[in-house]
Amino acid sequence: MHITHCLRILKALKLQNNVHLCTIKPKEQRRETMNLDWSDIHYFVLMVEKQTLKATAEALQVEHSTVSRRIERLEKQLNVHLFDRINKRYLLTADGQRLYTEAKKLQFNVRQFVQAAQDSLQEMTNVLVSMPPMIAHALVSPHLAAFQQRFPAIRLVLSSNTAISSMHQRQADIALRLVVPQQNDLVVRRLRDMQYGWFAHADYVKNTPESQWQYIDFGVTGPHTPWLNKQLADKSIGFVCNDFAVMQSAVMQKLGIGWLPFEYGNSSEFIQVHTSEIFIGQLHLVMHEDVRHAQKVRDVADFLIEILRE
Repeated sequence: MHITHCLRILKALKLQNNVHLCTIKPKEQRRETMNLDWSDIHYFVLMVEKQTLKATAEALQVEHSTVSRRIERLEKQLNVHLFDRINKRYLLTADGQRLYTEAKKLQFNVRQFVQAAQDSLQEMTNVLVSMPPMIAHALVSPHLAAFQQRFPAIRLVLSSNTAISSMHQRQADIALRLVVPQQNDLVVRRLRDMQYGWFAHADYVKNTPESQWQYIDFGVTGPHTPWLNKQLADKSIGFVCNDFAVMQSAVMQKLGIGWLPFEYGNSSEFIQVHTSEIFIGQLHLVMHEDVRHAQKVRDVADFLIEILRE
């Protein structure tokens, strides 16, 4: 029966029987605006990749409670259970896995947006490159003038330190690393082998009996650590440093036998000792997937590959 015809019948009934009619309106649906904090999504992505509160907090340089609070807030806002807490590990639920995939896409798009804005606002584009001091001093710095002549519109911002810069927090566009990163969204290219050996000043070897040799330890943990600990197990350690330039200076001052990359040890005043004991590491160029196609970042990466590859 047509609704108009029904209404006519009801009105007639009202007139005849004094029936009071009320108009029933559909209940208005509430539309709640979901005000998500983008940084909560960033916390979520890192938690997936790190799997523990401790590792995530260390990567973000915040307290454990901050990470936990952000994750709980995101779950509440989304009304979705993202993680199963098993012991100290946070493992994705099925819903969490689906949202992680979307969060990675969102993260990529935001970074592309920021990169596009920065590129359009700057006459000269900054490209941030992080590398260990030894690589900067011995291998990259001799080529800085050539780089500037070839790419006058790129301002190279070189961060030379022993800490590993976070590619996800945009602490670097490109990194030269002696340790292979494990994140799946990083593009890694092996550049060359790095050889390390024991070197001493010629006068030190000449004037000091081998039984009295002092050794200089390298105080940075890395792939070399087990090998180096074994080498120094029965040696007398007289000095420890975390910078190869400092170690080279100590060897030059005849403080002892130093463990140096060949780029620092190949001096006319140095002698290589224990010549069969050589550690071989690898140097890698690392970029985040979302910046690898930015032209000026690509230009810097290609230049570094050109000067550093074997």
